[in-house]
Amino acid sequence: MDEKRVLLAIVLSIVIMVGWYAIFPPPKPVPPTQPVEVEQPTGQDDASTTPGDRPETLAPEDAAPVPTDESEETEPAYAEARAAASEERFTIENQHFSAEFSNAGARLLSFRLLGFTNEGDPLELLLPFPVDDQAYLAVDIDDRELAKAINTSLFETRRETVTGGPEGGGGQKISFEYSDGAGLEVRKSVTIWNDEWIWDAELEVIDRGRRLPARLVLGPGFAAQEERGSRTYYYGSQILWYDRTGVQRSAEHCGFLFFTTACRDWKSAIRKDGVPDQSVVTGRIGWAGLEDQFFTALAVSRTDETEMRWVTRELALTADGDDEEPPEPSPTPLVSVSVPSEGAHFYFGPKRYAELKEYGIGLERTVWFSSKAWLAAIVRTMYLGLRWLHGNVLANWGVAIVLATFILRVLLFPLNQFAMVRMRRTQAEMQRIQPKIKAIRNKYAKKKDAQSRQKMNEETMALYRAEGINPMGGVTGCLPIFLQFPILIGFYNMLTVAVELRGAPFILWIKDLSQPDPYLVIPLAMGVTMFVQQKMAMTKVTDPMAQQQQKFMMFMPFMFTFFCLQMPAGMVLYWFVNNLLGIGQQQLVNRQAARSTA
Repeated sequence: MDEKRVLLAIVLSIVIMVGWYAIFPPPKPVPPTQPVEVEQPTGQDDASTTPGDRPETLAPEDAAPVPTDESEETEPAYAEARAAASEERFTIENQHFSAEFSNAGARLLSFRLLGFTNEGDPLELLLPFPVDDQAYLAVDIDDRELAKAINTSLFETRRETVTGGPEGGGGQKISFEYSDGAGLEVRKSVTIWNDEWIWDAELEVIDRGRRLPARLVLGPGFAAQEERGSRTYYYGSQILWYDRTGVQRSAEHCGFLFFTTACRDWKSAIRKDGVPDQSVVTGRIGWAGLEDQFFTALAVSRTDETEMRWVTRELALTADGDDEEPPEPSPTPLVSVSVPSEGAHFYFGPKRYAELKEYGIGLERTVWFSSKAWLAAIVRTMYLGLRWLHGNVLANWGVAIVLATFILRVLLFPLNQFAMVRMRRTQAEMQRIQPKIKAIRNKYAKKKDAQSRQKMNEETMALYRAEGINPMGGVTGCLPIFLQFPILIGFYNMLTVAVELRGAPFILWIKDLSQPDPYLVIPLAMGVTMFVQQKMAMTKVTDPMAQQQQKFMMFMPFMFTFFCLQMPAGMVLYWFVNNLLGIGQQQLVNRQAARSTA
């Protein structure tokens, strides 16, 4: 009986289990999972990343292996290798300049300004340094070995005509592409618009699928290829950038006079350690690059965050065929500026204040008027006034300088006349009472004690009061000189930075007002007129001290003449015309002083 019950329980259990699985079937087994590929971020590379690092493929531990073909590659697929077979050079030209490029490193080899000449040829702005892995528009990245490999590779090139541009005039575009087939891809392009000074460049450096932060190089060095008269006012290869605080400059050296140079800090620049060998500036940099006296090469940022770097290298210019000895190496700056994904603008050209101001991005600040704000305001006003005279009276910069000098002399005429007459009158009155002053001095000549000296001074002052003479009245005669001194400095600064005067002729032998007079006619004439004016301003004196002062004043024309021999002809022309007008005014002063003392 018990055995029947056990058998019945087993049968019922089997029936229940079969019925349960029939009503509630188990889920179907999950097929093996495919490997999960981890996405590699596209941000900035970590400094510790090595060239051998690759994105890895990971799979769940419980997943079954997927059968694969043994011939299939497990390495990620990269773009195929692309490189040119040999070096090629290309020239793109618009109405302003001509730029020559090489596919070796996709670099800029030459930049000539068509509207400026040097001995009849278009003016070259790029210094002839030996071409190496760091040249204009070379790639600069943190990995120096990788940068060198890029800059010595041969890029495939493609030229095309493009439409659009700032004024819709279209332009030309040259694209450079290189790939090593192992994950490195470099794409660089330059677009030059037909009617614009500003041109565009784009840069993309990809290493194994990741975009690297890259910069484009400006340098080594920058200066117009021309002979200048004096290095005391001419400067080149100077670093500059524009940030929130204004224009910053870092000069290797300054000129002879601190107010004639565009140094940010002339005291530190004249020292040997004035410029650091290398530096990094980041933040909101509007533009950065290199400059000389009249021209500049700038990279203009399109973003609020820009990185600028510079390094100073000892380099020597390429020797000319006529040179017996190669040039000596000298400190030469290279500047690199970051290029975002949307690219950057570039400006290589003259520092024309009015034209640069039209761009509205502060490029006109490259025109250095002075390091002092008050003096810069004076110089800027003179510059704009000179431009107005040139554009509205007569299109000759020499005539404009003559007219500007005449206008300034007329504006200062009342003050000059008062001060010069006062000084002349004081000199005559002092000469009239000179015998009485001499008698007082002889009275105390043998007495050396302090009390006697005090009494002599008291009697002298009593004589001045009795005669109604102010012994300090002659000092007011120096006032016109002090007033003209800022104007003199202002004219000097203006005429040595105004690119409009470069190559501007005046008359006959003066072919360039920014260069010294080749025959020294104007400097010598300036010295003669200054001597005549000094002679006319002096009166006959018998006092030994006064005679000594007059001798010193007569030495000034010779000293000024020596300084002016190598100054720009436009600057010396101003001083010459000012002396001529001063001679005429001195004649009026002498007549007025003679009538007042008669």
